[in-house]
Amino acid sequence: MEMIRNKNRTITYREKVYVNGRSVSKTFKRKSDAITWKKKLQTEKQQMDIWGQSLNSTVLLGEFIKTWLQNKENSNVAPRTMDSYNGVINNYLLPLFASIHLRVISLAHGHKLLTHLHATSLKPVRINFILKIFKQILNDAVRWDYLLKNPLGHLKPIKVPPRHETYWLPSEIQKFLNASQDNELYNLYLVALNSGLRRGELLGLCWDKIDFKNKQIEISRIRDRYSLKETTKTGKIRYVPMNQVVFDTLFKLSLSKLNLQFVFTTNDGQAINLNHLSDRKFQNAITKANVKRIRFHDLRTSYAANFCMQGGDVYALSRILGHTNVEMTTSKYAHLHPSYLRQVADTISFKADSPNLAHSNLKLVEM
Repeated sequence: MEMIRNKNRTITYREKVYVNGRSVSKTFKRKSDAITWKKKLQTEKQQMDIWGQSLNSTVLLGEFIKTWLQNKENSNVAPRTMDSYNGVINNYLLPLFASIHLRVISLAHGHKLLTHLHATSLKPVRINFILKIFKQILNDAVRWDYLLKNPLGHLKPIKVPPRHETYWLPSEIQKFLNASQDNELYNLYLVALNSGLRRGELLGLCWDKIDFKNKQIEISRIRDRYSLKETTKTGKIRYVPMNQVVFDTLFKLSLSKLNLQFVFTTNDGQAINLNHLSDRKFQNAITKANVKRIRFHDLRTSYAANFCMQGGDVYALSRILGHTNVEMTTSKYAHLHPSYLRQVADTISFKADSPNLAHSNLKLVEM
């Protein structure tokens, strides 16, 4: 215990306890209060180590979650992120744990959540996301002194099977484009397949970022379902070169601008609805073309995969796609189609001489 002599000639007592490697201290006017507080905290710490429970909170988990959500809203969390939080909390956490005291949440509740989620046939990625939100809530409960430690801290996420990237081969791309020539979003699809831009980058592309003189596009904005944002996914500006197809397409659109701000619009000049683009319009175009069903984001994957198959440099591809490092590009997009790999495999070919040839050579030596 530390005794502090203050400038006003009073004496206070500061006590300190270490919990999970961090120092928790408090100052009291009376020495007896400091001793009582330390004993209580040590008892609670011991109980936490044994049972994984905290004793100093009578708050219901549902009440704490409301406080947690309010704190997130006040922290200017993106609307889309708040939608994700609310969806997870209202659909999965509150129905199971709203009336349970925060102090009694234990590892068993984490296993109960996982069992419930498995029964709903959710994908492993979604299950891990829900578990991540639950852990994040309890981590903040520790940070705000509702709990001494997170009872789910050692609960590991479930294994996620590796996802095989989906993309179109050149023949499929050609078939899709041929069938989509009368589609109002044909130019959008064409530029996506020839540039590798993300959906938000394409829909947020404005005329002031098109540099026809240097044949490049400045990517410094994205558009989500709420608004146009003066930022990118990585927070960095990048410049994407235009091939001749992209240049000709954008130049033609610039001659008859349907919208003075956005490059890609509907036929009446309105901004494209992000949800309709992926869920309805793009999938309808795939159905009409009778090609393999993919996501809109897989147009970007198709660009990257075909770039590699045509012998493109992975480092250059990383710069075009806007990845933070080359390893990300290699792991995600440098996958090549099996038919291409079979062609490359014939580069090296070792084998023994045929028996007939070996026998004839032997006779020749004997003569």
